[in-house]
Amino acid sequence: MIFRRLVRPITKPFIRLFARYFVLRSEHEAVSTSLGHSVARLEELTIAQARQADAAIARSSQLDQSIAQVRQHAEASIAQLVRDIASSREQISDLRTACEKSLSTLDNRTGDLERTTAFDRQAIHDLGRRIFSSPPSEVTGPASVGVIVPSCDRPLTLERALSSLAIQTRKPNKVVVINDGREDVTQVVERFASSLNVATLKTATPRSGSSIARNMALDMLDTSLVAFLDDDNLMWPRWIEEAAAFLETDSTIDIVYGAQLRDAEASTINKSWFLVPFDFEKLKEANFIDLNQVMHRASGVRFNQDLRRLVDWDYTLRLIDHSPDRIVPVNAIASIYSTSEPGRISVVHWPPDLGEIVGHRLRGETMVLPEGNRACSCCGYVGEFSPGPGQRPKAQCPRCGSLERHRFLQLLAPLLRTLWIPETRPHARTRMIEVAPSHATLSFRRMFGVVTTVGADPAADGRMVDIVAALTELPFPSESADVALVLRVLEHIPDDRKAMAEILRVLRPAGIAVLQVPLSGREATDEEVLDSPEERSTRYGQADHVCLYGDDFLTRLEEAGLTCAAVSPRESMLPEAIAKFGLLPDEALVFAVRSSSAWAKERLAAFESMLRRGSWGVDGRAGADSTDASEPAN
Repeated sequence: MIFRRLVRPITKPFIRLFARYFVLRSEHEAVSTSLGHSVARLEELTIAQARQADAAIARSSQLDQSIAQVRQHAEASIAQLVRDIASSREQISDLRTACEKSLSTLDNRTGDLERTTAFDRQAIHDLGRRIFSSPPSEVTGPASVGVIVPSCDRPLTLERALSSLAIQTRKPNKVVVINDGREDVTQVVERFASSLNVATLKTATPRSGSSIARNMALDMLDTSLVAFLDDDNLMWPRWIEEAAAFLETDSTIDIVYGAQLRDAEASTINKSWFLVPFDFEKLKEANFIDLNQVMHRASGVRFNQDLRRLVDWDYTLRLIDHSPDRIVPVNAIASIYSTSEPGRISVVHWPPDLGEIVGHRLRGETMVLPEGNRACSCCGYVGEFSPGPGQRPKAQCPRCGSLERHRFLQLLAPLLRTLWIPETRPHARTRMIEVAPSHATLSFRRMFGVVTTVGADPAADGRMVDIVAALTELPFPSESADVALVLRVLEHIPDDRKAMAEILRVLRPAGIAVLQVPLSGREATDEEVLDSPEERSTRYGQADHVCLYGDDFLTRLEEAGLTCAAVSPRESMLPEAIAKFGLLPDEALVFAVRSSSAWAKERLAAFESMLRRGSWGVDGRAGADSTDASEPAN
């Protein structure tokens, strides 16, 4: 024990050092062994990944080869497809050429067949008349033929019309030129004195109307047959010969009408033949016989000078009377009619009221509707109308919401459309702008080409517009609009003169603006600035109005550079029409054009004259009041 105590101090440090040394070495060997195992596993893993990479590279190479093969095959297929398409195009082209040749041949054969069939029908008619009817009365000699040529300030077109008479294969026995214009046509007529037996008459007052002019000529004619030729049409060279021969050989027929070649001259629209088979019931509904297609035996029938419109249609119906078997269409060309001819005014869809008096006369129908009913010219509704603004009785159409001004505008729309927009103008090139549009003007807008609607605050009225903009700052190029429709807008604008200047700016030289505002009937416009909505409502009629226009409204437009004409229903419509369509007799529409455009001012004067005097023909052409309708270059 004692020895152990003595030795412990000496041995204890050595024992500690030995233990420390050998323990650390043991741990190091364990770590080294573990690290060696890890390195071995890592090497094995690396070798495995390398093998996988080599396999992936091999597969990628195979994929690249496959892609290259597919691409090569696709390029070859595409090249073959292109060759096939080219070959197909050539085949289609050859097939189209063959089809066109076949169609052309077929059209020719069809035309020949139609002509043959038509003349066969005529031959059967003639044969039937000879076999089953009493023999025609003996004709001692050729019937005398007279031609009436009304003219109104168009010497150039009159000369062309007379030229077509001078080259007839059978000359008329007498030609009567009735001058209803201001220009002297004596020199024009004298040029044909050697080739035609022509006489000249003149109405007592220029622009007396086509009815008065033609009646004067009818009273002067002493021929047994009568034909008509407006000075803006041409007569076909063989019409007199063929029409007169038909009437000479068949005494049971009093009236014949032939085909009309329309748009045969410089026109971009399709040329067409116009010859409608005779149907008396359809003729009562709408006229399909142009007076320039007609030749008839002399009679006591005259044009109705009291009828303001549709006088040609009325004349034809009274010629037929109740003997529709005494009128036939003949297979001969009567005249050349061109809608693009200067002065031509053609209305395809005429307001219904203008035709009802003539069209329904033989059936005893009138324009009078059942008590309390009205007719809407905008949507075709017939029935009772609803109260309008301010509880105005029977003012609003319950179907489309039209008011009196909308229905009046729609009645004038066809004439306005045809008078201002040439029929040769492509529809897509015609531009109309409507400010603060109404659903009731939808039918009016459809008659024009590209229509753009504009409103400064459409949300306030719940309307839909194409562009949100103020009338004082229209986002359109200058001289870009054919028609600007601005109804009940200017009274809302404090700076109305700036708005009028904008209307002038966007109008084309041949354009027209249609305007309307509430009028007080007083001389001057009341435009005092009022802050209270109640005051504005009491004084101006509506809380959002800033003025109440007086008779100086047109003066303001003129000061802005616009020439104006105001026309009311009372001045342009029959009383029956005013009642039928529920119009306000004195609520006028204002039509405005550029004061700097001589053509537009002349057209506006003719338009106003036709509206006020109702000098329209049956087929929609102006009679005595027509002027040069060709459109100036913009």
